[in-house]
Amino acid sequence: MRFLVFAMCIWFLAAAVPSVAGKTASEAAASRGLQGRILWCAAEVNFWSLDTQEKVAAFFDQCKKANINKVVMDVKTLNGDVLHRSSIAPRIKEVRGREYPGDYDLLQVMVEEGKRVGIDVYATINVFAEGTTRAGYGPAYEKPEWQCIKYEAERWVRAENGDAYPIANFNDKPLPGRLALYNNPKFLDAALEEDARWFSADVSGTITSAGIGKFPDGFAIAENGYVLLASGRAGNWLAENLGAGARARLEAKPRFLPVSKGWEEHYVVFANPSNPEVREYELSLIREIIATYDVAGIVFDRMRYPGIDSDFSDLSRQQFEQWYGSRVERFPEDIYTLDPLTGKKSANGKLFGAWMEWRALQIHDFLAEAREVVKQTNPNAQVAVYVGSWYDSYYELGVNWASPNYTPPYDWAGPSYRLTGYADMLDWITTGCYYGIPTREEARAANVNENLTVQAGGELSDEVVMNDTWVYGGLYLLQYSKKPEVFDAAMQQCAQTTQGVMLFDYVYVRDYGWWENLERMFPEPAQAPDRVPGLLDELRKGGR
Repeated sequence: MRFLVFAMCIWFLAAAVPSVAGKTASEAAASRGLQGRILWCAAEVNFWSLDTQEKVAAFFDQCKKANINKVVMDVKTLNGDVLHRSSIAPRIKEVRGREYPGDYDLLQVMVEEGKRVGIDVYATINVFAEGTTRAGYGPAYEKPEWQCIKYEAERWVRAENGDAYPIANFNDKPLPGRLALYNNPKFLDAALEEDARWFSADVSGTITSAGIGKFPDGFAIAENGYVLLASGRAGNWLAENLGAGARARLEAKPRFLPVSKGWEEHYVVFANPSNPEVREYELSLIREIIATYDVAGIVFDRMRYPGIDSDFSDLSRQQFEQWYGSRVERFPEDIYTLDPLTGKKSANGKLFGAWMEWRALQIHDFLAEAREVVKQTNPNAQVAVYVGSWYDSYYELGVNWASPNYTPPYDWAGPSYRLTGYADMLDWITTGCYYGIPTREEARAANVNENLTVQAGGELSDEVVMNDTWVYGGLYLLQYSKKPEVFDAAMQQCAQTTQGVMLFDYVYVRDYGWWENLERMFPEPAQAPDRVPGLLDELRKGGR
């Protein structure tokens, strides 16, 4: 009799929980009142607001009041140093001229205070970031062979007589006696000196005007044209080889240099994701974090290449050729060529699609290794990633964060490219919907591309992931400075188009006084869908 009663109770409870079969991820989460609410804490901007247990406790009390259910703490900075105790990575010593407390373990304190109030704490690492050119240090400086290699344009100008001269600067102040190239007038005005010779060319390279020093009134760079400017020896070469009506030709020769020698986003020095030594280093750091700290999981940021222009190292070329099965005859031109004026990619080579697939495979396979490390170390720890929602161009970073069942909209992608998609390996993903306009309707009213909205970013994220994992739309709060009502609307769009909201970053919530906005947005507690055992498996089985 007791067994029958027990069985009936189980049946009743199961019947009371709505099935997610045939539902989208957003429908499934909404039907059960589930929602991810994530507050991100970047390392660099939060050092001194979380440097004591008292400050961390107050932070978590605020999070609890605002019904946040996940906090992500950045513990490996862009410089490659860390805030937690590590026997592998260098420990951070100084922040903005102040000594960071050597006996303070921020991650451990975050875990303790998170457990006190019942909020999940995740460690995040900037995976392949191993230094910055601003700081000038980091593991990638100590081991320069780790650094990604950039493919850049070495620009030359060739005269009709066949003689050529190297271009030293592009849209920048020319070095004394060197030749500079400009297609942007705002840089040109600042560069002009009294004794500098200048030659203006149209789109065909024909010299239309020339002079020394000041430009004539009404001067403008021709559409798709340029200006050559130089003094000293380089200026003399211009005067001897070019004149009104003469024809100049810009040329771009491939040049390879370490990322520390060139500009990158946030001046980050990336390590090569396909370098076995780099991969093992990052995996060992992941293993150490999961083994040492009782975190809910780990979030991977900057698990990518710095741009489409890297990695063009000898190592990557050899690995690609081995994977592809033949030697690249013209490297890097068989991958793509550069525009000699802009220095950007101008035309895909015959191996461009294969190269994109190989790069995406490096990131896919690294994630597979990292997931295995995490799950073997702690089966209950989750694996998540942080990417940009602009999927259409994200391939340039060597990443395919879609479902492997999603067919990418690229004309260069072969049938196997989709298999580099890694969404099915994640417990959740957060995609930066970094747009200042919340809705498509508002964009249309402002005559702005409606795809550049929070709504469109969330919709695209959900579309390409195809129910393979939970998606939480992310917001960059700086974009809503002094616009709290726009911020509120943006949060609503993330919640409606994905299964939750990720807020980047705590510093803005604090500085803008937006805790009350979060309390209004999340008036009641909610569980994140990724914390419901078996729900994602049920969703996947239900079809797409």
